[in-house]
Amino acid sequence: MDAVGAIFTIFFFVLVVYLISRVAHFFNDTKNRLNMIEKKLDEIKENLSKKN
Repeated sequence: MDAVGAIFTIFFFVLVVYLISRVAHFFNDTKNRLNMIEKKLDEIKENLSKKN
């Protein structure tokens, strides 16, 4: 029974590490998308100022 408990503990630890990794990738991707949107907004503002 001790070996089964150890396997469950290792599985739980790997699952927690995986979930933390997925959350970190989500926040990193969100940050990259926000930066891309900000660059596009700057380009639009620049184009509008050139037209006036």
